[in-house]
Amino acid sequence: MHSLLLALTTLAAIPDGAFVRAEGGRFTVGGQPFVFVGANLDVMHGAGERARVEDTLGAARADGLTVGRVWALGEGDAASPPWSRAHQLFRVAPEAWLDAGYDQLDRVLAAARARGLRLIITLSNYWDDFGGIRQYLAWAGLSTEGFANRDRFFSDPKVRTWFRAHLLRLVERTNRITGVRYADDPTIFAWELMNESQVTTADGALARRAWIDEMATFLRSRDPQHLVTPGVMGYTTRAERAEWLAICRLPSVDYCDSHLYPETTDRVTTQARLEAYIDDRVQLARWVAKKPIVFGEFGFHTDAPAWLERPRADWFAAFLARALFDGAGGALAWIYQPWNGHARDFGIYVDRPDTDDVRAELRRFAAVAAAPAARENPLLGEAHGDALFYDPYVAEARSPHQHDVPGAVEIPPGAFASGRWERLGSWGAGATAHAYGAADGWFDYSFTLTRGASPTLVARLSSEWPGSSAPADGGSDVVVSVDGVRVATLGVIADDGLGRQEHIALGKLHAGRHVVRLAVEPSERAHGLCIYGDERAPMRIVTAAPTSR
Repeated sequence: MHSLLLALTTLAAIPDGAFVRAEGGRFTVGGQPFVFVGANLDVMHGAGERARVEDTLGAARADGLTVGRVWALGEGDAASPPWSRAHQLFRVAPEAWLDAGYDQLDRVLAAARARGLRLIITLSNYWDDFGGIRQYLAWAGLSTEGFANRDRFFSDPKVRTWFRAHLLRLVERTNRITGVRYADDPTIFAWELMNESQVTTADGALARRAWIDEMATFLRSRDPQHLVTPGVMGYTTRAERAEWLAICRLPSVDYCDSHLYPETTDRVTTQARLEAYIDDRVQLARWVAKKPIVFGEFGFHTDAPAWLERPRADWFAAFLARALFDGAGGALAWIYQPWNGHARDFGIYVDRPDTDDVRAELRRFAAVAAAPAARENPLLGEAHGDALFYDPYVAEARSPHQHDVPGAVEIPPGAFASGRWERLGSWGAGATAHAYGAADGWFDYSFTLTRGASPTLVARLSSEWPGSSAPADGGSDVVVSVDGVRVATLGVIADDGLGRQEHIALGKLHAGRHVVRLAVEPSERAHGLCIYGDERAPMRIVTAAPTSR
């Protein structure tokens, strides 16, 4: 504790006028380069988290972190309980504001400025945590069912008006502790419009771009000093990549942002692929869009000591080493927080030694960022353009198995022999359990017949979209082949989380092992594939009468 207090006494507060600027692919402060390692900070939601703000900020700054990210959001309704109103929310109706959230942000900004810690302020949430898009839509009387409906957030006039009101209350607010208007406070690194925004349709993508431009322009008209970033999730498919770049190129966007979770969302299994993912994002930002990039969230599970047989801290080091080598503007680990009685997936604890190994690596690379070397990744540069740095497909092999029942072979959808898609995996249990592949690609399932037959594949199929909903025209064309021979092409329904049962004749097959492939080929109808099945209605190969073979 003595060393922490000593470190804090030597930190310089952020001076007036020392705003962060974006110049080309770099950040600067006072004309000097500014590169950072930072963290997301759990100081805005929860009684204990709010009470421990000094501890959380102090630990981050003692580790040499110079930027934090916090959520200035929280939307509820008339049924929101008193505890949530006091410790989580900013408003409970479009015009029903709560002082507690704004007062907490005052405290966080004052404490951060005194420590020389800048803050990215996130203004809304795509997800349901603390309200988010879902609550805005509910206020407007719009459907909140399915992710496809969330695209309406970006185009509905009432919702846009309510969101602008939240922005206005922040940029025009005067901090009750420091007396400084938020618009004049250099503690604020940037305004981030949304946490992990996503869309599901082409119209939604156009609406989101227009929304980003509108809100960034609105903020800048009232606060020309601070940077604005869109708050986009990132990308795992080529279509999402193209849209991410289009957003980065908007003149109203000051820098690009992306989240990257190698163990989960982005399904990285080697350091080489992780580095290729980082390279690709930095290349597009710095050398195509000509803007800095911030990895607004990255992390590895801290509730286990290792991943892929390597210590977890090594992965934090690998991520930061590559991001800084590439010339990223900064990266923020998820998440510095006080201990709440049990280990959390990605928790980096400010009051226990459990994650000191991770903090040591963050501290080491914070020092590297503060004194950036002249050497940069020679693979990146203008000559490379927007060409991919990574194989856009993810391949996975599994141990196939089947269950023989009278007249059929049953195969769990997750027991594919191999798969290759732009995003793939299996998820869920019960009636909605399924294997999924995004965009274009294929699944191979192997099965063995004990005698010759003319079998039929019976399976529930749909396209693949985020969540369990898709636009009405969001189906896919699926090519079915057996042992390399095409036997059918069918149009599967748009993703509804359940699928439609299909019957596909596989032709005459001899006794022995066979492979059936379900593929979505590249086209405008390449919207992925979900294959459903559970103990009540598994995917199955129904055998017919024996053939003469």
